[in-house]
Amino acid sequence: MKRNILWLVLGLLLFASCQKQSAKYGFAVVIDPESYAQAQAEIDRYLEIVRGRGLQPRLVIDRWGEPDSIRACLKQLYLAKESPIEGCVFIGDIPVPMIHDAQHMTTAFKMDQQTTMFSYTETFVPSDRFYDSFDLEFDFLSRDTARNEYFYYSLRADCAQQLHPSIYSARIFPRTNARGEKYEKLRRYMQRVNQADAVNNPLDQMLYFSGQGFISESMDARIDEKQELYDHFPWMRGQQQAIEYIDHKRQDFIKTRLTTQMQYPSLDFAVLHHHGNPDVEYLSNMPDGQSFSEAVDILKMWMRDQMRHGKARGLSKAEIMRRVRNYVDQDLPESWFSKAEEMKAADEAFEYQCDLHVAEFDRYHPQCRLVSLDACYNGSFHLDESIQEAYLFGQGNGTLAVLANTVNVLQDKWANRYIGLLGLGMRIGRLAQLGAFLEQHLFGDPTFAFQLSADAGFDVNQALNGAPEGFWKQQLDSPYPALQMLAMDRLAATGKAVWAEALFDKFCQSESGIVRLSALLNLSSYRNDLFVQALSLALNDGHEMTQRFAANLAGRCGDPRLIEPMVRLASKNNTSERIEYDLSSAMRVFDSTAVLEAFDNYRPSLVWYSDIDSVGGLIRNALHSFTTQIPAQCRTVIFDASQSEAARISSVRTLRNTNLHLLVPDLLDYLSTPDPGHVRLQVCLWEALGWFDLSFQAPLIAEQARRIAEDGSFDESVRKEALKTWNRVK
Repeated sequence: MKRNILWLVLGLLLFASCQKQSAKYGFAVVIDPESYAQAQAEIDRYLEIVRGRGLQPRLVIDRWGEPDSIRACLKQLYLAKESPIEGCVFIGDIPVPMIHDAQHMTTAFKMDQQTTMFSYTETFVPSDRFYDSFDLEFDFLSRDTARNEYFYYSLRADCAQQLHPSIYSARIFPRTNARGEKYEKLRRYMQRVNQADAVNNPLDQMLYFSGQGFISESMDARIDEKQELYDHFPWMRGQQQAIEYIDHKRQDFIKTRLTTQMQYPSLDFAVLHHHGNPDVEYLSNMPDGQSFSEAVDILKMWMRDQMRHGKARGLSKAEIMRRVRNYVDQDLPESWFSKAEEMKAADEAFEYQCDLHVAEFDRYHPQCRLVSLDACYNGSFHLDESIQEAYLFGQGNGTLAVLANTVNVLQDKWANRYIGLLGLGMRIGRLAQLGAFLEQHLFGDPTFAFQLSADAGFDVNQALNGAPEGFWKQQLDSPYPALQMLAMDRLAATGKAVWAEALFDKFCQSESGIVRLSALLNLSSYRNDLFVQALSLALNDGHEMTQRFAANLAGRCGDPRLIEPMVRLASKNNTSERIEYDLSSAMRVFDSTAVLEAFDNYRPSLVWYSDIDSVGGLIRNALHSFTTQIPAQCRTVIFDASQSEAARISSVRTLRNTNLHLLVPDLLDYLSTPDPGHVRLQVCLWEALGWFDLSFQAPLIAEQARRIAEDGSFDESVRKEALKTWNRVK
């Protein structure tokens, strides 16, 4: 695709507002010509509202429909001497960047980009980080011929490999519905935004929800989450029902209770933890049944569903019955499998009650101002239909913005990390910017801010635009945990060793679980002894999420000094379900002999167990299983030249989720010599080693990665991947 970026930038700037500057910072509204023509009155009113919020509005009408042009214009506005933009919003049909080679910037998306199991499009991540992260560089690949709004790009190896968006961004992207409405939806939403500006709305009412199967359905996690929310919003402690919780187990079908709560006019903020697809929020499990007969009916329904799925895959009835009987370990009667097709409609109607579907938004009108969808795919704005759009453009008068994900997302991520700043006047656009992931997006008006619920003593938005180091040092002692956490982020970003010591002190001394967790996460960027010491302490922290994150981080670090505290945690009687899950995953990366020796030394201390003779053996067997199965399998397959390259690469990909630190020396030894017959294997190995960014072996990886990147005897693709890994782990 031919481009003359300079010409396009100059052309686009003709459409930027050039009025006399009065605000210190600006904000860009990027809109396609037809959307502007159809909603000009509403857009012009919005520009005035933006101005009233202390930002200089910049209107950019995109007449070219190419991402590079828009990105270049935004970068120019960001670097402007007068009123540089702090953020932007994309309204209407703005091109969709589709990104390859940046899976390390996602939380969970780890698809084989060369797979033939999925379509070409599905191997890319739709992401506006292309537009708002100016330290990233991309190579253009192609434009989709069927969906010409899709533009495919590859992240370059010779640029930043971490996400630190330069500006915040959001999308307002209405799709044509069954009634042919598109611009009606845009006008209706912009009118809602414009009307909301006249309303005094402090953040003083919120809801959080936990759906089926999420973080192992741990009640310990949800109990601690409420305390976290009070740390974020301390002014809510004294109010009646200021923070409400709904669990999917409250009743068989939780949908009506949740949607009723979401329609309360006074609800400001909702955090919805659940699983999802583009057009579905998965809320409830199938009911357990309140009696024996009801439980049998549910089981029969499940078996009919297995019968239908099995036949769709070409399996015989006998084979389906055999597999189901083996799965449940019961000789179930053949009659229970009957009437699969006759009962299909009734079964689907019953199952439909478990979840919330896009089609139901015609009669469901959420009023909540800001909705955080902590779920996979609900933010798939590139598709014709998605949950985020249903919230944003529904008939309700309340929803102004939605935070959601375009692809799958990790359950163990800190979805609430920066929300406390919202009560201190932070614009909601900053939520996605501060906690940036490739897949996470804000939809709606990013300049909206809740009325101050508490006074920080300064303008948080101005401070985020470049307050000096000394200012952030002062905020370490702020009465608000949210500001202490933000200060730690800013100070750790300097990389100065002195702040590592301050972070460690904060971790050891703070009474707030979210402050301790923030200190721990920021210490991880130093990869030093203080980080290892903090991890050892955090594995026994009283805050469930800190303890859970410590287990994950310990696995990513792999330092042998962590074996003893991990064994102690694994030997406890009453850890939460999710900690047990994460700990079992983390233990895989440690030396089995050292783990079992640590347990044998600790076992005599387990005097509180009433059945230690049997339980001690079970714990030891579990530790042996955790630390031997995957490491042995990976070592055997990766280094076995008789195995197919596909099998070897499959084992290599395991290293991304399970950082087998003890394999690093052998892997680097193999990678030190070109292997012309297995170039793709070497590329995949370097890509996998890029996930070892917190490993105690990271210095070894970085040293060799840089050497290989500069060695012309290696294939260019190997050198590029080694360079990318160096940029990730250096």
